Amino acid sequence: MTDQNKIKSIFEDSFKNKTKVITEEIAKGILSEYNISVPRFALVKDVGSTVTEARKLGFPLVAKIVSPQILHKTDVGGVKIDLKDEESVKSAFNDMYDRLSKDYDVKGVLLEKMVPKGVEMIVGLQNDPQFGPVMMVGLGGIFTELFKDVSFRVLPLTKEDAIQMIEELQGKMLLKGYRGSDPIDMEMLTTALLNIGKLGYDISPYYESIDFNPMIVYPDSYFVADAKIILSERPKYDVVSKTEPNSTNIDLFFNAKSVALIGASPEIGKIGNSVLETLVKHDYKGKVYPVNAKGYPEIMGVPAYKSLNDIKDPIDVVVVTVDLKFVPDLLKICGDKSIHNVVIISGGGKELGGERAVIEQQVKELSSQLNIRIIGPNCIGMFNGENRLDCAFQGHERMLRPKNGNVAFLSQSGTIGIAFMEHSFPFGMSKMVSYGNRSDVDEADMIWYLSEDPQTKVIGLYVEGLGDGRKFVNTAKKVISDRNKPIIVFKNGRTTRGAKQAASHTGSLGGTYSVVKGAFSQNGIISVDSYDELTASLKALSWQPVPNGNRVAMVTNGAGPIIAAIDQFERMGLQVANLSEESMKSFKSHYPATYVIGNPCDVTGSANADDYKFAIQTFMDDPNVDIVMPWFVFQDDPLEEKIVDILAEFNKEGKKPILVGALGGPFTQKMANRLEENNVPVYQSVNTWSIAASSLAKWSALSKSQE
Repeated sequence: MTDQNKIKSIFEDSFKNKTKVITEEIAKGILSEYNISVPRFALVKDVGSTVTEARKLGFPLVAKIVSPQILHKTDVGGVKIDLKDEESVKSAFNDMYDRLSKDYDVKGVLLEKMVPKGVEMIVGLQNDPQFGPVMMVGLGGIFTELFKDVSFRVLPLTKEDAIQMIEELQGKMLLKGYRGSDPIDMEMLTTALLNIGKLGYDISPYYESIDFNPMIVYPDSYFVADAKIILSERPKYDVVSKTEPNSTNIDLFFNAKSVALIGASPEIGKIGNSVLETLVKHDYKGKVYPVNAKGYPEIMGVPAYKSLNDIKDPIDVVVVTVDLKFVPDLLKICGDKSIHNVVIISGGGKELGGERAVIEQQVKELSSQLNIRIIGPNCIGMFNGENRLDCAFQGHERMLRPKNGNVAFLSQSGTIGIAFMEHSFPFGMSKMVSYGNRSDVDEADMIWYLSEDPQTKVIGLYVEGLGDGRKFVNTAKKVISDRNKPIIVFKNGRTTRGAKQAASHTGSLGGTYSVVKGAFSQNGIISVDSYDELTASLKALSWQPVPNGNRVAMVTNGAGPIIAAIDQFERMGLQVANLSEESMKSFKSHYPATYVIGNPCDVTGSANADDYKFAIQTFMDDPNVDIVMPWFVFQDDPLEEKIVDILAEFNKEGKKPILVGALGGPFTQKMANRLEENNVPVYQSVNTWSIAASSLAKWSALSKSQE
């Protein structure tokens, strides 16, 4: 039974004594409390006790200097290994103690039973700025240093999390018995990781990082050979966020019957002019109230107001395009008028730092005090595909608005948000939010709202940095498991330089992508590596049924792209389906000898539409096939245009997902457009074609795990 009070007092006393490092003998004592296996050890302070303890421990031994001032012992010659007798132990003690006690506060020397060689692992704990306590597992030595073969998860850890971390390691075969070596007992190893994870979660307020390096594992046992605990500057008792998502009043942003636009302008080229034109001259049917301090009697034929205070009618949403410095006073007026929804398009807040960051902090505080939900600042606001409420300042001549659909899209970047509005035109959009600096409404609040939105089937996000990462992943897990809606995320700002750029762009922390990736995987979020992959996945999930698994069948009249796709399948979690005997017999009896039958099935350049129809029908009937992926060279003359009707009919049946791939110019684009008019997704690159299948397969696995 772990003595929590005893361990807590160790850390509290360390902070009182202004100690930065927990010395190793104390660290290993803490590990022992959590049933984490460490070599037998003793702290010795003189030659006499050194000899006595060495005899008790037994040779060979390792000797390590112990000082709260020495973090890297090997750098100062503070480690001696393979000490095989009393003389070598005494010599090691005298050398290290006499030499290093002159310059450091030395507590003694740690004698430790030297453990035999095994498989080296590294396990780390750290407090991530976005997620709080997280855990890293990796293969030690060259795998860590050269290949960075590590996996992360957010604490607390489940057994399934521990297993997945091991499975994600490139060098996992070293643990499973490589070239005749005995395999590591996975039950033993996962238990060890769970114990370490519990330690990391319990003491999370106190540490900056903890390294167990190396952790030596054997077929049926392990030892943490070295433990390094570095404390944070001060205890952070709230390091594990308990914040719940808040969807209060968010629906009003999308279903407002009246909108006041602060900064409405008659001057072409002004943002306030573009937003007003969108609101009053297109599809939105609600009331619009232009507000401009210059006192125009009307703008664009709509009565205008000098101040928000002058409007006597009830206002649902206020959209702001004026300088951020005016926003605090505007929020106070909103509070007086019981207005609870404000969109701040204006930028120039915390991303600029200094007094501008102070203004944004005022906005954040007033939002809380006055119970006002805020989207922004530094954004383009929101769009509702159903009622066409739209506050984007991009003109309709230059930017296409999507039709109503079932995909919701959240973007930290306005640029990405407007790009997706156009790229989603074929399949449509339920909601779009460009949320910028998220002074109030954040990603978690929005996905929780969308989980209850009947218009939304699939949720996509473009993210540079997360505000409260733990709040987001906890909420996403509930959306996925309780509401059965997939969440697809493209996280940018992955490298150190990229993360810094993300911070300068939106005033948010980009974070370390390996931690984010682990957190996403742990909570069922599907992560993709580019905007194109994000769009491809959302299109597939919008239009296609959920497959039964990851087994793919392919038919083509041009084999090159098929080979390229199969090369990526293992990495993407896809399998080439093994066709049933019945399917193979059908192919042999139906096709000429010149066709390459099986999976993939190459019907060659002489194939017509009926050749494709037979293959696809066979795949649809084969219980070993989950996803059908035809690739077309539409330029080949034997292939008739009636293939569009054939594929549309298969798609209407909704039996299995169909993902079409094709490359080419105007005629290929024409065929792609016709197919997508029938909700058959077409991909004009091998990568996006394969990624779409991968995302469907991942969602299938997640859906089954919730049953």
